[in-house]
Parts: sequence; C-alpha cells; structure tokens
Amino acid sequence: MRLPYSIRWKLLRQSAYAAVRYNGNQRVKIEDGPAGVLLSVGPHSIHAPSPFRWKLYRWGWPARLDRLAREYGVGRHVTLSADSVVLDIGANAGEFAHVAAQYNARIYCCEPDPALLACLKLNIAGLPKASVHDVAIWSETGELDFGLAPARADSSVFADTDKRINVAAQTIDQFCQDNGIERIDLIKCDAEGGEPEVLAGIERMADRIGAIALDTGPERRGARTHEACAKRLSALGFHVIEEKIGTRWMTFGLRNT
Repeated sequence: MRLPYSIRWKLLRQSAYAAVRYNGNQRVKIEDGPAGVLLSVGPHSIHAPSPFRWKLYRWGWPARLDRLAREYGVGRHVTLSADSVVLDIGANAGEFAHVAAQYNARIYCCEPDPALLACLKLNIAGLPKASVHDVAIWSETGELDFGLAPARADSSVFADTDKRINVAAQTIDQFCQDNGIERIDLIKCDAEGGEPEVLAGIERMADRIGAIALDTGPERRGARTHEACAKRLSALGFHVIEEKIGTRWMTFGLRNT
C-alpha cells in the first residue's frame, strides 16, 4: 500500500531496531485491510482506521495489552476473573476487549464512530465473551451530534471537525437495562472529554458498579474533566484516585477501598 514518506521512513527505522533487538522493538507491518489498514506485529494483527496507529505496537502486542491494563487499573485497582463484567465506553478498535479476554471476563464494547466500529467488529470476532454495541454512552437516551476523527482516535461530541453525524445515545442505566446487565465490575471509559456526561447517566446502577476508570486527559476543547468527574464519583459513593500513568491522565472511582 502507498504510505506517507514519513511513515515509510519510520517503519524502516523500526525494522532496523527490531533486527538488532534494540530496546524490545519489534517489526510492524502495514497492509490494506477491509476496514482501513491491517497492522501486524509478530503473530498478531489488528484492524485500524489509519496507519498512524502503528507506533502503539512497536514493542509488540503483549506490551500493548499490558500498557492498557496498567493504565486502566487492571491488576492494581480492580481484579478481573471469568465472573467479571466489563463495560468499555469508547471501545475504539477493541484492544481492551483483548485485555478482558485474558481473564475470560465478559465485556460490552460501545463505539459510535462507524470507521472504528468496523475495525472493532473484526478485532473482537474471535472473542466469545465480547459484544459490539453501536451506541454512544451519554447523559440522556436519544440522538447525539457526534464528530468523526477516527484517524486520530479523537471522535467525540467535542471533536474539532466538520465531519459530524447523528448517533444513538444511551445512559449507562438504560444500556444495562436493555442488555440485562445487573452489575458491572469495571467501567473503562475513554469518552474524549465526555466523561462527566457519561457519569451523569448513572443512577439505578450506582451501587452495582465496582470500579470506574476514566481517561480524563485534556480532550474537552483542551481542558481536562477530572474535577467534574471526581465530584460526581464522590456523590455516587466512590473513593476517588487521581493518577498519571505514562502520558495518560486517569481518574478512578473505586468501591471497598
């Protein structure tokens, strides 16, 4: 496939690093795929809407999953098992479903961006306890004006883009009711600035949620959402922890801490 010169050069450099096993680097291959591109590293492949995501896999697939697990508190703030239920809000291409699959946990993946949704479906097709839901989780159930920026993984209500569509939206309470979910062990949320609205949709389910992990980086028109999220989590009875893991700013709401 034709790639921008900058990416081709970086891939060549990456291959050289991998050849001499420098700092754990691995060779990443990019091909045309049915839903954008197919990124391959070692025996693992993942569908993505853009080749620019290749850097996420330069240390290999296990390293990518380990990083996601660490960022969202798996093994630190929450323990998953075969009995666990995970709600993935802003599931993107579905990587976190593979984290959940390592523990044989049930995961519901919510993603309203059509390009990412196509990748998500392909990437979790082999995971028997993962399901795909074409919906945005929000403060109200109905329709939502949604901006599309899948190449940057920045699609959201607050995305700075002229490409906008109407998507179906549901509150967490409504989503759980419609899908027969009576408890959630972990909510993993990357709503690109919409985290306060996501939390506003929790009422009935509040006491049935074990942990909430929110990416509260500066995605809401350049501002973080941690203060509003912490206030709402506290009102719902969660113990709040703020952390920065690598480059990701996280706000956790935890029970039994």
